[in-house]
Amino acid sequence: MNEYCPHCGQKLIGETNNGPGINYALTTILLFLNILWYYPIFGLSYLDNSIFYFLAASVTVVILLQPVLMRLSRSIYLYILLAFQE
Repeated sequence: MNEYCPHCGQKLIGETNNGPGINYALTTILLFLNILWYYPIFGLSYLDNSIFYFLAASVTVVILLQPVLMRLSRSIYLYILLAFQE
Protein backbone atom coordinates (compact mmCIF):
# COMPACT_ATOMS: atom_id res chain seq x y z
CA MET A 1 0.00 0.00 0.00
CA ASN A 2 1.25 3.47 -0.84
CA GLU A 3 2.05 5.75 2.08
CA TYR A 4 0.53 8.75 0.28
CA CYS A 5 -2.14 9.04 -2.40
CA PRO A 6 -0.44 9.54 -5.77
CA HIS A 7 -3.26 11.83 -6.93
CA CYS A 8 -3.86 14.23 -4.02
CA GLY A 9 -1.01 13.53 -1.58
CA GLN A 10 -3.32 12.57 1.32
CA LYS A 11 -1.59 10.29 3.81
CA LEU A 12 -3.11 6.81 3.59
CA ILE A 13 -3.74 5.12 6.92
CA GLY A 14 -5.32 1.82 7.79
CA GLU A 15 -8.40 2.24 9.94
CA THR A 16 -10.71 -0.08 11.77
CA ASN A 17 -14.14 -0.47 10.26
CA ASN A 18 -16.71 0.94 12.64
CA GLY A 19 -19.21 1.46 9.83
CA PRO A 20 -21.55 -1.26 11.19
CA GLY A 21 -22.08 0.78 14.36
CA ILE A 22 -23.18 3.76 12.32
CA ASN A 23 -25.27 1.43 10.14
CA TYR A 24 -27.05 0.21 13.28
CA ALA A 25 -27.78 3.81 14.30
CA LEU A 26 -29.12 4.67 10.82
CA THR A 27 -31.28 1.53 10.77
CA THR A 28 -32.73 2.36 14.19
CA ILE A 29 -33.46 5.93 13.11
CA LEU A 30 -35.14 4.63 9.96
CA LEU A 31 -37.31 2.23 11.96
CA PHE A 32 -38.53 5.09 14.12
CA LEU A 33 -39.06 7.34 11.10
CA ASN A 34 -41.27 4.65 9.55
CA ILE A 35 -43.86 5.51 12.20
CA LEU A 36 -44.20 8.97 10.60
CA TRP A 37 -45.61 7.58 7.38
CA TYR A 38 -47.24 4.39 8.66
CA TYR A 39 -49.28 5.78 11.55
CA PRO A 40 -51.21 8.49 9.61
CA ILE A 41 -52.02 6.11 6.76
CA PHE A 42 -52.86 2.86 8.56
CA GLY A 43 -52.89 3.64 12.28
CA LEU A 44 -51.41 1.56 15.07
CA SER A 45 -53.31 -0.34 17.71
CA TYR A 46 -52.54 -3.13 20.13
CA LEU A 47 -56.11 -4.45 19.75
CA ASP A 48 -55.59 -5.77 16.23
CA ASN A 49 -52.62 -7.00 14.21
CA SER A 50 -51.60 -3.57 12.91
CA ILE A 51 -48.43 -3.54 15.01
CA PHE A 52 -47.27 -6.70 13.24
CA TYR A 53 -48.07 -5.16 9.85
CA PHE A 54 -46.06 -2.10 10.89
CA LEU A 55 -43.11 -4.27 11.88
CA ALA A 56 -43.29 -6.19 8.61
CA ALA A 57 -43.44 -2.95 6.60
CA SER A 58 -40.54 -1.47 8.58
CA VAL A 59 -38.36 -4.54 8.16
CA THR A 60 -39.14 -4.56 4.42
CA VAL A 61 -38.16 -0.89 4.07
CA VAL A 62 -34.94 -1.43 6.01
CA ILE A 63 -33.99 -4.50 3.97
CA LEU A 64 -34.66 -2.68 0.69
CA LEU A 65 -32.62 0.35 1.80
CA GLN A 66 -29.81 -1.66 3.39
CA PRO A 67 -27.33 -1.26 0.50
CA VAL A 68 -27.82 2.51 0.60
CA LEU A 69 -27.57 2.56 4.40
CA MET A 70 -24.33 0.57 4.32
CA ARG A 71 -22.72 2.94 1.82
CA LEU A 72 -23.97 5.97 3.74
CA SER A 73 -22.69 4.63 7.07
CA ARG A 74 -19.26 4.00 5.58
CA SER A 75 -19.18 7.51 4.11
CA ILE A 76 -20.23 9.05 7.43
CA TYR A 77 -17.60 7.01 9.26
CA LEU A 78 -14.85 8.13 6.90
CA TYR A 79 -16.03 11.73 7.08
CA ILE A 80 -15.86 11.66 10.88
CA LEU A 81 -12.56 9.75 11.06
CA LEU A 82 -10.54 11.24 8.27
CA ALA A 83 -10.05 14.99 8.02
CA PHE A 84 -9.03 15.86 4.49
CA GLN A 85 -5.79 17.79 4.36
CA GLU A 86 -5.80 20.50 1.72
